[in-house]
Amino acid sequence: MKLYRSVLFVPGNRPDWIDKAPQYRPDALILDLEDAVPIAEKAQARAIVRAGIERSRACGMPIFVRVNGLNTGLTGEDVEAVVTAGLVAIAVPKLERREEVLKVDAWIELFERKAGLPPGTVEIVVLPETARGIMDIYQLATACPRVGNIVGGIGARSGDVTKAIGYKWTRSGLETLYMASHMLLAARAAGIEYPLAGGSLEVSDLELVRAQLQRAREIGFRGALLIHPSAVPIANEVFAPSREEIEWNKGVLRAMAEAEQAGRAAVMYDGMMIDYAHVRNALDLLRQAEAFGIEVGEYPHVKAL
Repeated sequence: MKLYRSVLFVPGNRPDWIDKAPQYRPDALILDLEDAVPIAEKAQARAIVRAGIERSRACGMPIFVRVNGLNTGLTGEDVEAVVTAGLVAIAVPKLERREEVLKVDAWIELFERKAGLPPGTVEIVVLPETARGIMDIYQLATACPRVGNIVGGIGARSGDVTKAIGYKWTRSGLETLYMASHMLLAARAAGIEYPLAGGSLEVSDLELVRAQLQRAREIGFRGALLIHPSAVPIANEVFAPSREEIEWNKGVLRAMAEAEQAGRAAVMYDGMMIDYAHVRNALDLLRQAEAFGIEVGEYPHVKAL
C-alpha cells in the first residue's frame, strides 16, 4: 500500500459528510460501516457507502471502508456491497486469527470477479483490537498477499483496545509504547512499508493530538486514521518530511556526490560517517516529499544499489 499520511473517518450513513470530507485535504477517506453507524441504519449505509465510493472515484479521492467485524455476521454482506471500482482497501476490525483474514480475502476475491475488477485490486487493512489479535499481528499481516496494512499505535482513554489490554491511560502514552512498537515491528517484518497508526480521540486538545501523532511517527508509523478533520493538517505535517529533514538529506547527496568524484564511497557529513545506505534513505525521503507536492529544490542524483 502506498503512503497515506492522513486517512479521515466518515460515518457511512452520512452522504453529505462523505462529499464534504475531501475539502479537508486528507490523503484518503475511510467510510465506516462499523461503530460510527447506528445498528438500525447499517443495511442502508451500505448503499450510501457504495455510492460515495463512486462519487469519490470521480474526484480522485482514495477510499477505504471499515466493515463490521466477523463476529457480527454482517461482514460478508458489507464486503459484497462495497467492492467496486475506486475502493482501495477494506479495514476489518477485531481480527484474531489467520483463518479470519483468509475468509475476508475469499469474499473480496469473489466480489472483485463479479465487479469485473482484477484480482488483488482491493487490499485488506488489519485492525486488531483484542489481546490475541495484537499479540499475533505478524500472523495476521502475513496471512495472504492481499494484506496491505495494519493499524496500531496510539492508545485511547476508552475503547476496544483499552478494554482488551486493561491499561490505565496517560497523556505521555508510555503504557502503550510496547504494544505500539510490537505492532510496528511486526508490520515492517511482514513487508508493510508504511504502517498506519490509530488516530487520537482527543479532538478538543490539538496539542495532545500533535504529541500523539508525533510519537507515532517517532516509533515508525507513517500515517494515521483520523476521526476529526482538525487532525488532518497536523497529520499531513507530522508524517511528511520536514524542511529540516529535506535539507539534511539533500546535504547527504551533495556529500556523497563529492565523495564519488574523489573515488570514495564513504565520507563524513554533519559529524557522522555516511555511505550508500544513507543515499537510499535520502532519495526515499526526497521522493516522498515530492509526491506530497513539497518543493525540495535541486539535488545531486546519486545512484545506489
